[in-house]
Amino acid sequence: MGKLFPIFTRKLTHVCNLIPYKDTKWLMPNGNPTGAYVYNCVAEGKVPIILNDPTIATWYSCGPTVYDSAHIGHACCYVKLDIIQRILKSFFKIKLVTAMGVTDIDDKIIQKGLETKTDFRTIAKKYEHEFWLDMSSLNIEKPMIISRVSDHISCISQFVQSLIDSGMGYTAKDGSVYFDTSKYPAYGKLQRMQDVGEPSTKVKKNKMDFAIWKGHKPGEPSWQTDWGEGRPGWHIECSAMVSKIFGSQLDFHAGGIDLQFPHHENEEAQSCAYHNSRQWANYWIHVGHLNLKDTKMSKSLQNTISIPNIVDKYSADTFRMACLMSNYRYSMEFSDEIMLTAEDVLNKFKFFLKDVSIYANNNSNLHAVYNDNLLNELQKVEESNLECLKMDFDTASCINSLLHLVSVANKIMKLDSSEYYPVPIILIAEYILHVLTDFGMKLTESMKDQISNSLIDILVEFRHMVRFNALEKKDKELLAACDVVRDKMKSMNVQINDSKKTPYWVLVK
Repeated sequence: MGKLFPIFTRKLTHVCNLIPYKDTKWLMPNGNPTGAYVYNCVAEGKVPIILNDPTIATWYSCGPTVYDSAHIGHACCYVKLDIIQRILKSFFKIKLVTAMGVTDIDDKIIQKGLETKTDFRTIAKKYEHEFWLDMSSLNIEKPMIISRVSDHISCISQFVQSLIDSGMGYTAKDGSVYFDTSKYPAYGKLQRMQDVGEPSTKVKKNKMDFAIWKGHKPGEPSWQTDWGEGRPGWHIECSAMVSKIFGSQLDFHAGGIDLQFPHHENEEAQSCAYHNSRQWANYWIHVGHLNLKDTKMSKSLQNTISIPNIVDKYSADTFRMACLMSNYRYSMEFSDEIMLTAEDVLNKFKFFLKDVSIYANNNSNLHAVYNDNLLNELQKVEESNLECLKMDFDTASCINSLLHLVSVANKIMKLDSSEYYPVPIILIAEYILHVLTDFGMKLTESMKDQISNSLIDILVEFRHMVRFNALEKKDKELLAACDVVRDKMKSMNVQINDSKKTPYWVLVK
């Protein structure tokens, strides 16, 4: 095999083998097995993806709390979730209905509004608009349904009222409504907890009880309800909005690992209580943190990097490649070294695709051969990659397999032989292009880019003619001038590769 690049991950401490489901709190859904497996924190292992309908699945992602600009930690999470969604749709042929919740009423949004003397709604709209621009710049597909808390106050209050009526919720002295965890024995199924249900001297009955409605405070937005004035608690928002959209059960629920507890734990508890069910979300998908040299990236630590900054310094494709080369569940370390490695891998694919185009179109005098060995190698990689994706979306192994195909094909193309192999070589290139684009890599050009690229083509071809003549005449001065042009082009992110017959170039950052 060719050189395999490192996988940017950290190993989890627990083993992720398939587990005996009878020993867990996870309930295997009835329905149609897809043949794929995903890690589930409730089961503490990989479980089979089983859908009620064999070709349809529901997906909800916890979206941003729009009080500030998103950073590359958010980008990492949403790019990896976008990759998983694309795998489900493109490789497993599942029709995925996607929704995302946007928290536009929250303590931090209200506080920022008070500090800047700006209406909280204006703050939320500004940063939500910025968030979608950032997601678009990363080629992240927009969810089909966007649910904002401010649009669902009635729906949320009805959800809270139902929990109060069933005895699962209670009103405290401060006007807030809390979920009574002592009445929900399964609390802690997503993440094992201690001290559940111990008495509290505060307004809550139990330590682990959480607010599903916050009592009114002066200067804060509020809504009138049967139990008093106030606003939604954080955890109740997603449960109410998801239940409105998807009903009593959800296939996939996704977010960052930091949401596993308490947010997702509380969502599962209150949703199961509301629907009187044992399992609300069948599959929890949690993305690991993006760290800076063993330090979590967060706004509170003031060590964040903006999304426009990373897209400008590298590219959306390079950042996505770094995500593909890591495991979505593990912490991923961010550094210039890792980004440059990802860029190197991306450029290997770009140069290979250019090489194939030249190889297939510039060997008209040679005798074409089919080469079953190459086709067999391609088939092995296709089958292996599909199995990797079925086993918890292992994209890192897929990228290494694609690099192996590039290495095999390059050796064939560089052979000095009277025969050449356009069919298998083109099929390998097409497969690589297909996988990368299905993973969400753009690798395409806009009309503006096409015009610019045509001008670059003319310049590179002219330089090639001058350089060819200079080599024939051994003109060192002209050769030095050609090198200057090459270096200047590289400083403008255009890397030229001089071949014996036809030069070509790729854009790099």
